[in-house]
Amino acid sequence: MMFTVGGESPIETLIFPICLDEIGVKGGARLPAWLQAYSLLPHMGEPGALTWFHGRIGERDALLVGCGEASRLSTERIREAAGSAGRAAEKHKKEQVGINLGELLKRCVHAPPISEEKAVSAWVEGWLLGTYAFEIYRAKQTKPFEASLQFLTVTEAEEKVEAKAALNDAIRWGRIYADGAILARNLANEPPNKLRPLTLIERAVDHFAGTQVEAIVYEGERLEQNSMVGLIAVGKGSKHPPALLELRYCTDDTLPLSALIGKGITFDTGGISLKKDFDISDMRMDMAGAAAVIGALDILAAGNVQANVVGLIAAAENMPDGGALLPGELLQYPNGVSVQVGNTDSEGRLVLADALIHAHRLGAAEAIDIATLTYSCGAALGSKYAGIWGQDALVAEITQAGKLVDEQVWQLPLVDEYEAYLHSDFADLCNVSRVGEAGATTAALFLRKFVDSSLRWAHIDMASLKDVSSAQGWHSIGATGYGARLLAQLVRTRSSPMGQNQ
Repeated sequence: MMFTVGGESPIETLIFPICLDEIGVKGGARLPAWLQAYSLLPHMGEPGALTWFHGRIGERDALLVGCGEASRLSTERIREAAGSAGRAAEKHKKEQVGINLGELLKRCVHAPPISEEKAVSAWVEGWLLGTYAFEIYRAKQTKPFEASLQFLTVTEAEEKVEAKAALNDAIRWGRIYADGAILARNLANEPPNKLRPLTLIERAVDHFAGTQVEAIVYEGERLEQNSMVGLIAVGKGSKHPPALLELRYCTDDTLPLSALIGKGITFDTGGISLKKDFDISDMRMDMAGAAAVIGALDILAAGNVQANVVGLIAAAENMPDGGALLPGELLQYPNGVSVQVGNTDSEGRLVLADALIHAHRLGAAEAIDIATLTYSCGAALGSKYAGIWGQDALVAEITQAGKLVDEQVWQLPLVDEYEAYLHSDFADLCNVSRVGEAGATTAALFLRKFVDSSLRWAHIDMASLKDVSSAQGWHSIGATGYGARLLAQLVRTRSSPMGQNQ
């Protein structure tokens, strides 16, 4: 897909974003003359609505894309509209497309302020993510649709050169963010027989070869030497061994080191505590947190963001066999905390504990872990928000970053009294709660036991956001890539105030 600013290339289809309150007598005067000649119906302005106006032979087609109320126009709405428009253009084989987002912003004078650069970047992201498809294993793969989209501008002539450069930079960043999320989607969509723990790590190592990201792999004896007892225990039941991947992106070591930690369970059967669900095929995506961290580092490296970041991928396959981890086993972690395993299907927290300890060992000032950890978080927040726990200041930073890229988080409390739910008669704590409530919060409280007191820490539970079952807005069927853009935006915003251009 090619994106350009202005130019003399022909346009066969004009995309026209339209808001609800532009339809009818009250707002009609703001619309161009050609559009005022048509009877527009209110539903055409609803978010995601698509309306085609097919021109006569030799004339342009027009595609109206609904953006909802003008007063609520946002980069989120623009991103959603772009995904819907991209699929529509692809379906109708429209190869030369144009859009004027600056005109939309001028018409929506009562909307929250959005720069044209922000709008263009969001549109590129939405278009690329909305037209994404995972088809590499199909016998007949759909031929990639080659199209070009021009961003038309209303900039005055004397400002055109500078404005064009700014918009081209916005296009570049939109593509960088989309590519990072697509990398995360590609990894999470892989079938489990194609992505074992070491395969996941090899894919990441190969991807970052030749970049500023340095990869260090801990497997076999190195896991033993570093007392990564959670990974070793969870991986015992599989013939595919566990490993921890350390990805260092340190372009400015004067900054405090931030650790981004991803749960990388490439398939989760539940182990001996076997899952009872009818269909557990989506457990191949139990490594979506790891995919998010890999995608985030891809964005940072591609954008040459000045940062001091280490990504930690705790990868294992949770399988039942004669050597698998047993309910009741005791694990002794190197920070002195002992854990009795009450349920082998609560394995993610066991491997994340290793990574949190390792983050402190590396000298990290903060650690942010992201994981498909619990069903109960989705029951509480649904599929639009991930749960987040941790220090308020860090949580606030992550929340703001999420708003900028439309990957939302909602803070839930760390209730100290609930630590009693993790009581064990024979160890410092059990890996599951003995009380049937607050499952997501008790999981966070478990992880907190492995966070050194010197670390700023936040935990993101994204289980209900890892995938979608239908294409809508900038989401495509399958993995969402959630978290890649969120984590990258957090780091980029800190790097420079200009990082908030998303």
